[in-house]
Amino acid sequence: MSSNTPVLEAVSAQAAADRLLRWWQDTSDPLAPGGWLSLVGEGAADGGQVLREVGAQVASSVLVDATERTAEELLGEVLAALGLESRRYGGRRWISEVRALPERRLVLLTHVHRMGRTRRSYEAERLLTGTLKALCARTGLQVIAQVDAPALLRSGDAGLRLEPAGADPAPAPPAWPDEVRALALAEPRTVPPRAWAALVAGLRADDDHPVTEDALQAVPAEHDRWLEQRDDGVGFVDEAVAESLRRETGPETVTRVNRHMTAWLRTLAPELAHPDGWAAGGALGRYAAAGLAMHAAQADHEQKWTTQTLDELVARGELVAHLPQTALLDAARCAHYGGIGGNSAAADAAYLWDYGVVPATQPAWAAWLHLMATARSDDDFVAGLLASGIRLPWKAVWTRWRPPGGFHASFLAPGLVGETAEVRWHGRPAVAALGTPEVDVTIWDAHTGEQLAGPWPEDSVVPEDAHTALTRPDESGTGGAITTLDALEAAVPGTGMAHPSLLSAPVLTVGELAILGGPGGLFALSPAKGWEETAGTPGRAPLTGPYAAAGPTTPQHATPPGTADLRAVVGEDSFRPVKEDQLPAGLEEDGAREVLTGLGIPAFDESGLRLAPDDDAFLTAFTWPDDAAEAPETEGPFFHLGRWMGADVVLDGTGGEVFRVGDEDDPVDGALVASSLENFLAMTAQWLIGLRISATVDNSDEQYALRQHVSGELWMLDDTGSESAAWMYIFEND
Repeated sequence: MSSNTPVLEAVSAQAAADRLLRWWQDTSDPLAPGGWLSLVGEGAADGGQVLREVGAQVASSVLVDATERTAEELLGEVLAALGLESRRYGGRRWISEVRALPERRLVLLTHVHRMGRTRRSYEAERLLTGTLKALCARTGLQVIAQVDAPALLRSGDAGLRLEPAGADPAPAPPAWPDEVRALALAEPRTVPPRAWAALVAGLRADDDHPVTEDALQAVPAEHDRWLEQRDDGVGFVDEAVAESLRRETGPETVTRVNRHMTAWLRTLAPELAHPDGWAAGGALGRYAAAGLAMHAAQADHEQKWTTQTLDELVARGELVAHLPQTALLDAARCAHYGGIGGNSAAADAAYLWDYGVVPATQPAWAAWLHLMATARSDDDFVAGLLASGIRLPWKAVWTRWRPPGGFHASFLAPGLVGETAEVRWHGRPAVAALGTPEVDVTIWDAHTGEQLAGPWPEDSVVPEDAHTALTRPDESGTGGAITTLDALEAAVPGTGMAHPSLLSAPVLTVGELAILGGPGGLFALSPAKGWEETAGTPGRAPLTGPYAAAGPTTPQHATPPGTADLRAVVGEDSFRPVKEDQLPAGLEEDGAREVLTGLGIPAFDESGLRLAPDDDAFLTAFTWPDDAAEAPETEGPFFHLGRWMGADVVLDGTGGEVFRVGDEDDPVDGALVASSLENFLAMTAQWLIGLRISATVDNSDEQYALRQHVSGELWMLDDTGSESAAWMYIFEND
């Protein structure tokens, strides 16, 4: 037995119900000590019927069919059946409520292997590897999940394997026709005739003799034991037949069919266009909306780690505008084997999910995608989305906003916006943004987002030379001058917020625009009329937590991380180049000399790191102390750069490495913090960007993701230096 093999006890279908009841009644039963077990059926064994029999004998048991449900939907149904109100508010509060249940409860989930809108869906795996463990951990719940797909189970999972119950009363014909085999390779389980014909064409790889829809009409009647007509097309009477056919199909054929379907559905896009999204236009549109991304996710599987087809699709705004959020997430998670690539619409979907931004309509979702793409300067995606035919209820006019997942120096300003007020700047309609951590007021052009004035600190909210420029809005155009912070705060509207943490500033209306703000900055939407119905969201965090890890979001054409980021973070004026003749004797490493005399070292003191090129001690000789926590492998000479968390930061004049010299009591491991001075400055920039963003993030899931972004960028810059615990110490211990 391999280490990935679940532990399954084989029983007959007749004995399964009794065995499950004994497990429920005997809490010391070792069958599944984790609180949940699987029931795997084989052949004609009906695990669903077994669970229904168990449910009939256990009072207050909960039975839910998981077919085509997402993990989020399924968990919501379970919590509702348990009578838990926490499901209405989102987040993970339901865990403590489950633990407080007054009595043990049994939850029975049928057809878990058929979760999701598509056959390849990740939703079943998501439930089994995350949600179920949280549902059963240290609670009074016990769960039995019918999982007729052993590949979904993991090492340590336990349960029962139902032995075959005998001959299938409806045996398969000697050879399935291509039409039926092709139907099993569809992703949505109901297939319109035109999509069925395309599936057959992909299976046969014969464009010269395409199957007609008329020819397909006779197939369901000929195979009515296995196929049935539905409102939207054709499907299998027993989905187990489709599952069996998929398992029998070779990977080359699967790849070919999915590649064909991806290309075919993409060419169909202009025909499917609908102002409310493809799915609103009919059966074929519903198939495309649900299935296109998942077909694309499986179009490169002959090369396991290649996701080119899906990644290229996700970059096309005219297509993605029509794809539901969960369809995009599901496909991206499957294609990327556990994560989601950064800086894309799929990553946008993952980060918005973390904040509970799950719009109810496709146009509203497309509007959020437009906002996110605008914030990350993806002009091609924005242009495609606007050409998609979707009727956007609102769109972003400009952004000065760090989108969820954003990790880049350009996203640091304006920082946290607590309130906004309408003002005039030399008569121009403008927005005063108040409440950032380091500054108090910045003035932005309401129509373009151009920064007009500020930032002004609190002790001089409106400098005297700006008194005539900054005025109140007034219909006569002669509004009075604004000279105090109190006057600005009095102008803040008494409106509600759009989102409790993501967009927490009161909504401001300026003409036809709605200005929204919060921890990430601010942006403008147009049209403003009625925008609240689609842009506003109650901010209900997902019950099931993050969907998948996504990479960091950066401006679309941002340069790779480097020392230029540090100039953007601490300011060009902070850098102090050193003249060649001022370099100390013994500082021989060419890279360090070039950095010191060219770019220079910035003067700053932030978050425990102080670089002091203006101090007399800068670049003075440093002797490695006897009580240092670690001894360097090099003999130096060493030169002083600054201080970091109570320890000296020094440069090795021979090798160019940078060290943090802690003493024996220092809690931070790893003296080597960078393999070169240039790396040290580039790493410092990423460290500071992460810390400044972290101070504005009020979302535990994004905080976790942010730590991963910082750690990942540090490793990419210097895999050796990033091993020092100094870099992540403040993130992990603050």
